[in-house]
Amino acid sequence: MMLTLLISGPKQPGNDIDIYLEPLIDDLKSLWDGIRGVYDAHIGEYFTLRGVLLWTINDFPAYDNLSGCVVKGYKACPICGDDTPSHRMKNDHKICYIGHRKWLPINHPYRRQRAAFNGKHEYGTPPKPLTGEEVLHMVEDINYI
Repeated sequence: MMLTLLISGPKQPGNDIDIYLEPLIDDLKSLWDGIRGVYDAHIGEYFTLRGVLLWTINDFPAYDNLSGCVVKGYKACPICGDDTPSHRMKNDHKICYIGHRKWLPINHPYRRQRAAFNGKHEYGTPPKPLTGEEVLHMVEDINYI
C-alpha cells in the first residue's frame, strides 16, 4: 500500500492534476507490463512482478478529475449513470436528485412518505452493479495517451 499524493487546501490543481500524477502513471504502466527478474526469497526463484491500482480514496470533485465521470448536472450519480433520477428546481434552477430512497429497504417507512420528499411514493430499486465485461465494453473505445 502506498499513499502517493495528498493535495489539500483551497488551491488544488483541478484539471492540471495529471502533472502531479504522471510519475505514478508511468510506474503503474511499468507494473502492469511486468518487471522480469524479481527474486522471491521464500521460493528461491525469479518471477515477473505485476501490479495494478485497485482503488483510490478521494472526495467527489476529485472523483471528477481522476476518473472522468460526470459529477455535475442531470446524470451526476456515478452508480446510476444515465438512469440518475434528477429534477431541475423551478425558482433557483438548481438540480436536485430525488431518487435516493430507492436504496432503502423495500418496506422502509421513508419510501411511503410523500410530503417530506417529492410528493410521490418511491417504488424504484437500486441499479444492479456492472460486471467487469460491461465496464470493459464501456471503456474499450477510449483513446489513452
